[in-house]
Amino acid sequence: MLRLVTAPGADDEPVSLAEAKQHLVVIHDADDLLIASYIAAAREVVEQQTCYALVAATYDWTPAATGWSELPIEPAVVDSEPGTIPVRFTTAPGPVPAALRAAVLLKVGDLYSNREASVQGLSENPAFDRLTFPFRRFRP
Repeated sequence: MLRLVTAPGADDEPVSLAEAKQHLVVIHDADDLLIASYIAAAREVVEQQTCYALVAATYDWTPAATGWSELPIEPAVVDSEPGTIPVRFTTAPGPVPAALRAAVLLKVGDLYSNREASVQGLSENPAFDRLTFPFRRFRP
């Protein structure tokens, strides 16, 4: 089980509001809050798909009952001793790779363009998969 303790702020996102608006070709301010929420959501999707931290955040994680295993998201600094339940750790990303920044922008574009789409109506984006694939961690 993974629980977010401290979330990143809007200024910590790997893509700024200005960059997202440029990508979306939006020149008005009416959708700024919406676009900002899509940036956070897109970053979360990229992090979930890759298990690669794009921003610093603190989590509490309870490993499986089988014992100590890999942290669910990297890179991270563990604040607790191994064997402590739950384990508290803080993600410690460096510069965000350009491919993952592009993946965030693609996902923001999908969310903005398809904000009324049903789950069945959302289209898959092969470019998103190609950008995130090299960063995905696969578990047995």
